[in-house]
Amino acid sequence: MSENQELAVGRRANKEILKQYQIYPDRRLQLYVTKVGQRLARKSHRVNLTYYFNIVDSMDINAFALPGGYIYITRGLLAYLNSEAQLAAVLAHEIGHVTARHSVRQQTSAQTTSLGIGILSKLLPGLSNAGFDQSANLLGTALLRGYGREHELEADRLGADYLARSGYDPQAMFEVIRILKEQEIFDQNLARLEKRQPRRYHGVFSTHPDNDTRLREIVDHQPENNPVSKAVFRDRFLDEIDGMIFGPNPSAGIIRGTTFYHRDFGFAIQFPTGWNLSNQPDRLIAANQDNNLKIHLTGRAVPSRMTPEELLLENGIANLSAIEPIGTAGITGIRGLTTIGTEDGPRIIRVSGIMLGEHGFVITGFARNTGHQRQFDETFKTVVMSFHSLSSTERSHASGQRIRVVRLKGSIPWATLASSSALDKLAESHLKLLNASATGESAPHINRIKLVE
Repeated sequence: MSENQELAVGRRANKEILKQYQIYPDRRLQLYVTKVGQRLARKSHRVNLTYYFNIVDSMDINAFALPGGYIYITRGLLAYLNSEAQLAAVLAHEIGHVTARHSVRQQTSAQTTSLGIGILSKLLPGLSNAGFDQSANLLGTALLRGYGREHELEADRLGADYLARSGYDPQAMFEVIRILKEQEIFDQNLARLEKRQPRRYHGVFSTHPDNDTRLREIVDHQPENNPVSKAVFRDRFLDEIDGMIFGPNPSAGIIRGTTFYHRDFGFAIQFPTGWNLSNQPDRLIAANQDNNLKIHLTGRAVPSRMTPEELLLENGIANLSAIEPIGTAGITGIRGLTTIGTEDGPRIIRVSGIMLGEHGFVITGFARNTGHQRQFDETFKTVVMSFHSLSSTERSHASGQRIRVVRLKGSIPWATLASSSALDKLAESHLKLLNASATGESAPHINRIKLVE
């Protein structure tokens, strides 16, 4: 693949990313990440490329690169880093993939293979359902499965070199690996508590243990002409992420237990205890433990005076039966039954159209096992009737969480900090993880630390 073809692939894939994911709307933080990235790119082996650095507005823990110089880091990963050198380590590793043309080399060797799925379905959870154009499958398994041991080590070698050339401490690479490994263990513990599968990501340095002998040799043996400066810039980094959104962005809705709150749309809805909720880019999906009962909710701005019936028709839902009105404070709507065709024959589904202010909501639900239909009818009715405008108290639940950087006055136990934290599960362990403090009962009073409010 020529360099011009590589650039074309990168531009096309970048457009697909931007269709599905928002760029984090903090101009100052974006400029900061770009400044760090460009400092490294100027020391790379392909200085002729135009590099683009973006923060993806996602709580996922990830970073990745596209051909031609498009590099992304999630704000979810930023939250767990603790210095500019660690940020530079992540970006330098991804620049290494670009300069070594790993995605191009792997795609070229596998171009006769039919991939059959979106290029980024394993980079960011949710993209596998995003309906990517199959023409975007040019990157092949490189981005889907990682680059393999040798390519990752080559990106490490290049990244460590770029770190050292730029005056950063290459040891930051090990710090990032340690953070990611500890975060993975933490999520396994949290997943057991939440009765879900642990999250698996493509991940930065995902193939390495933090005591990797070959990586240690790469980092420790830098060229003699590299600068001796080993900058870390911890305080500068903490200044930049202070106030950053942590966890879900409230503009997309917040899940707390089995209740979903949406600040901008101004509503909340309650699902049965034990159900799992998944907030996708285009819909909220709720399902019971065995995935037999499912409810989908979508919402959007609608023209004034649109009726619930018109809203459902616009979404291809017609021929309702057993129609019942819904009417609570500020809300109008209907619910009923309709029949759709499936591979297994006609299937009855529950539907509801709800109007709240300038927004319309469509709720659909079905039972995979037709023998559970009567039970599901009552469940669906209860869920729909729980839909309501946010109260003043609920608006605080819907406002989300943010990183706050503080300087402690004296040594304070982590347990004490956890008791007043907005984190609701494994708060003490989570705060330790955020601050890379695996040991010690108390937070160090001489350092600034990250809290979640």
